[in-house]
Amino acid sequence: MDVHEDDLLDAASMEILSTAYLLRPDTEAELVAALREPPDDLDRRLAALEAGGFLRRRHEGLEYESPYAVFIAIGEARARRLVAENHRTVAMMEALPQLIRAWDLGTSTPDGDHPLAVSLINARSTSYDEWFRHAEAERPTRPSLVVTDEHVLQLALESGHLTHLQSQLDDAQVRVLAPADPTWGADLAEPMAVARAAGVEFRRSEQAAGWMYVDAPSLVALPVWWGSGTPESAIAIRTPPVVAALDLLFSLLWATSNAWTDDDEPWVDVLRLLSSGLTDDSVARTLGTTSRTVRRRIAEAMRDLGATSRFTLGMAWRARRD
Repeated sequence: MDVHEDDLLDAASMEILSTAYLLRPDTEAELVAALREPPDDLDRRLAALEAGGFLRRRHEGLEYESPYAVFIAIGEARARRLVAENHRTVAMMEALPQLIRAWDLGTSTPDGDHPLAVSLINARSTSYDEWFRHAEAERPTRPSLVVTDEHVLQLALESGHLTHLQSQLDDAQVRVLAPADPTWGADLAEPMAVARAAGVEFRRSEQAAGWMYVDAPSLVALPVWWGSGTPESAIAIRTPPVVAALDLLFSLLWATSNAWTDDDEPWVDVLRLLSSGLTDDSVARTLGTTSRTVRRRIAEAMRDLGATSRFTLGMAWRARRD
């Protein structure tokens, strides 16, 4: 059965579930009797709540699951779906530059007419000023940048290009996505503070694979060789379907990223991995530590963030990231 979150969270289903949690009726008949106005599609709604994990219908009656456990499970499932979709979309994008070159060359005419609106931007390896001047001249609407080379980000910050892009926007923010690399940042703190004060937003992502620029709906850019960390020899693309696809990719990366803060708490990496859907044991393997250490870090995080359970810890961590 396909279960939509609307089936679980609308007013009618919430009244059914709230009544069931409050009175804990043993049977469906007792639940129906307890409801003020049982909906005509009660059986469908109970089936949706059962499929969502909130309750179980047995021959002997109804059983209930803690909402803490259910919402944590729903959140983990969502995170796994987003990560899986990221991997599929990234794999598709890896092939895009080569396919664009093949299509462009294969369909070109003697007059130089190309069906894809593509141009090649060559940036100097020492400054990258050409690329940013090109981007700034496009009347940016919501520039979004993936940077995987710390030196490139440092140059973009110190040259003032990011703050200049931000100054051209009315209601949007320049978004910058960098790898989740704890070694980054020693030389970036001061220029990042200036950029943040201007409105630029920074986040970290486990999925950042290479330099990319997205400014939907008008422009995107990729390095000629996917995975490159620099904007040298970038392909600037204005074809709407390609712009939309790369905008979707960036949105997925952004949705599963973490706020870039100066936190030095030892539990930050543990919560970051847990929020991506990993179990305690998987987090321990990823960090090269033990499950016992992971549990200790979780306890420390609960103490520091004032959480009383893993559910409230997840809520506090999400609020902090946002």
